[in-house]
Amino acid sequence: MTKTTQTIGLIVLLITRQIVYGQTIFNYKDDFKNILAKTKDQNENLSYDKLLKRFSVNDTTMTDFEVLALLIGFTDKQEFEPYKDLGMESKIYDMNGDGKFQEALDSANTFLKSHPLSVKVLFEKGYSFYKLGQKDSAAYYSYKGHRIFKAMNFSGDGKTPETPAFALGPADGQDYIYKFIGPQIGGARIGMMGSGEDKDGNFLDILEVVPKDGSPAYNLYFIIQHATDKMFSSEDMKNMEDVFKELENSDKKDNKKR
Repeated sequence: MTKTTQTIGLIVLLITRQIVYGQTIFNYKDDFKNILAKTKDQNENLSYDKLLKRFSVNDTTMTDFEVLALLIGFTDKQEFEPYKDLGMESKIYDMNGDGKFQEALDSANTFLKSHPLSVKVLFEKGYSFYKLGQKDSAAYYSYKGHRIFKAMNFSGDGKTPETPAFALGPADGQDYIYKFIGPQIGGARIGMMGSGEDKDGNFLDILEVVPKDGSPAYNLYFIIQHATDKMFSSEDMKNMEDVFKELENSDKKDNKKR
């Protein structure tokens, strides 16, 4: 069996799961390591470098599955420090909030060189361009951010612990609710925040979606076991209290309008 045939088989398997099990597209236990292995193989169509090159130029032929594979591939990179990076992502957000759009743009450019899949910074870069009057560039980076959200949605609807959405980092679920789910339901804020595990013991972020139209609130589940694995193996993450304070501050800031 050729590598291309194996890759096609994996895609067919995921699509079949969607047909049979509804929104259970991606099974973390069964698929994560398999897809990650393919992203490391330069001869594979799912090679991280090949996928990143396509994502970088907004290749519209990329499927949601391929974008998901790209996200999974980044979890193996040295630059993947999802909890440590919350600080810089928050700083760039604050620069835009303070009207320092060129400074935010310059910082985003630097950060994205090593973290090309930071959904928060992709949107912040787009926002900087928008405020600087460069609408086409703003749309270009907003599109990238939405491709990541669509890949997250492809991985699972997030409505149950059995169908969680894949999130690259611990704050991505918050941005997903504000920028992807919110616009679909007339706006939403985040209520209770918690954590749990799926049936296989993988770490889940649990976020309460509170629709602004008064509809009943509901939970969304995001699987981030890869992020917690990196956190606990990182020498840089010794003070966990600071990490969780950063997450709390990030949520408070996102609940405020610019």
